[in-house]
Amino acid sequence: MPPPDAPKVVMVPVKRYDINLTLHDILTPLTQMAQAGQAPSAGPDVQQHVQQLSDLAGQLRDVVNRLNKVDPSLLAPTPRKDPPGS
Repeated sequence: MPPPDAPKVVMVPVKRYDINLTLHDILTPLTQMAQAGQAPSAGPDVQQHVQQLSDLAGQLRDVVNRLNKVDPSLLAPTPRKDPPGS
């Protein structure tokens, strides 16, 4: 039993949304930035960092593809578990 001065808790139903993103969805825009010449007015330092980000994203995509060939379930999305009482 809660103490008499405890605040009242009211449960409010909230609609739940699922957002499914794959690593491909995240990495593709990063690798395309340098190819598209993103931030053309930026200085060479920014261009260098954008190119490095693109290169690293490409490397990560290659590693993800190799992992998926070895074990397609390793990076697969996990099923959602609803909290009790929902």
